[in-house]
Amino acid sequence: MDSIPVRFPEIYQGLADAEGVLRISSDALTLEYQVKDNLIGVVKSGVSTAVIPFDHIDEVDFRSKFLWTSLNIRVDSMQIVGDVPGAKQGAIKLKIPRRYKREAAEIAHEASIRSSQSKLDRLEGDADAL
Repeated sequence: MDSIPVRFPEIYQGLADAEGVLRISSDALTLEYQVKDNLIGVVKSGVSTAVIPFDHIDEVDFRSKFLWTSLNIRVDSMQIVGDVPGAKQGAIKLKIPRRYKREAAEIAHEASIRSSQSKLDRLEGDADAL
């Protein structure tokens, strides 16, 4: 469960495609991605990285239907995902290949637990400071 491949649905009104890798570490989700134009398919951006710390994650929603699997990540600050293709109002939607469905569910579950634990630790620290 180190990393899973992801795609970004419908970016730049369909004029581009983006794909990348999502991985989980001890303190964050890391998303590496590259954007490619759909017109001739040759122009690619460099590899970009978005680090999403667990204490800024509000929700990780795993959805699996018959034909597709997706992971929706919502954060508390638009600055964290502002440069990620297709990000809207602090949320990103990632399409997951079906064969990585189980790994995506595990990442979503683990990220939710770590996000909650991070927020709990912060609250306990604030309470101790009082």
